[in-house]
Amino acid sequence: MPESALTKAIGLVEELRKIDPELPMQVAHVLLVIARYPGLCQREVAARTQIGKSSASRIVEGLSGRGLISATEDSIDRRVNVLMLTDQGHRVVRRIVAGL
Repeated sequence: MPESALTKAIGLVEELRKIDPELPMQVAHVLLVIARYPGLCQREVAARTQIGKSSASRIVEGLSGRGLISATEDSIDRRVNVLMLTDQGHRVVRRIVAGL
């Protein structure tokens, strides 16, 4: 594996640990997917990250509780919540990306 790729991977892990030493990679993955694809619903996040729906639900609830994402009722289907980064979530993602 190229050294630059390893350096980037290490930088990512180190930046995640600075943000929250207890932040699981799966949670970081969900946060980054929501950053990349704003407006996804929870089911779509689960599919993109290949995690179960119940795990996605817990992670989304945790990210929302930390103030990193917001879940807003979809205007077309009120049973669905649209997931977006909050201002704080954008700051965290910028820090993660800067670590790369």
